[in-house]
Amino acid sequence: MLQLGRTENEAYVSAEPKPPIQGIILAMGSTSLRIGLQLTRAICVSTSLSACMVMAPPPPLMTVGGPATAPAGGAEVALGAGSGASLFPGAHGTGHGWFGRYRYGLDERLDLGVDLLGVQHGDTGALTGKLALRYRLRPHWRIEGGLGVADDSIGKSANADFGLTVGSLRPERWWDYYGSLRVSAAHGYRGNLVGSGDKAPPDDAVFIGSAGASIRIQPNIHFVMEGGYGAIEIRGVSNVGQAIYLGTFLLMTTGR
Repeated sequence: MLQLGRTENEAYVSAEPKPPIQGIILAMGSTSLRIGLQLTRAICVSTSLSACMVMAPPPPLMTVGGPATAPAGGAEVALGAGSGASLFPGAHGTGHGWFGRYRYGLDERLDLGVDLLGVQHGDTGALTGKLALRYRLRPHWRIEGGLGVADDSIGKSANADFGLTVGSLRPERWWDYYGSLRVSAAHGYRGNLVGSGDKAPPDDAVFIGSAGASIRIQPNIHFVMEGGYGAIEIRGVSNVGQAIYLGTFLLMTTGR
């Protein structure tokens, strides 16, 4: 079983959708969000690791939306919930938590902000966050990088990640799709705020791919469903673990 610190993871249309379509979208969004909150309850990538292995907690690794960035002078805000699992030979585990994001648009192609992820598994937990910069290379392509810190029931970490996102931007449609590839590295430190932290957790790297769909509820509000799968490598551990997650989010923008 594994756990963070315990594993030895534009288009907007100016016109309103026609009333029947909007009603369908609203119903789908509210129903899917309710199901997601009830069944998946947390959003964790490889940060939902259970109790048999130890690793330095990685940064938040979910993408949450397609290749758009926050509008210049405006903001992007996301709130979500989901679930995740880490799988090592003889050591499987799940966790649950919450996710929050804020991005500020520096210009039409560049934004800066923070991601926060809280994870709970049994009587142990973790909090991880990062400062991230995103740049839209082309309308359908975006790169991003982040630097973060994390604290869990075993120890602390300093971490970093880099990601590439590609997706559709279709003003004439009520939904879009996207995919992302991401890699992170975390270095462990002893001591923490939520546990004993007697020893530094081992360093690790996470490689993960994700795919998602964004459903337009209102011009500036989207319901997002996302899932991911990847690999976890821990220093000193010969076996490569697997990370799986599924999440649901509300993604909102201002300033368009």
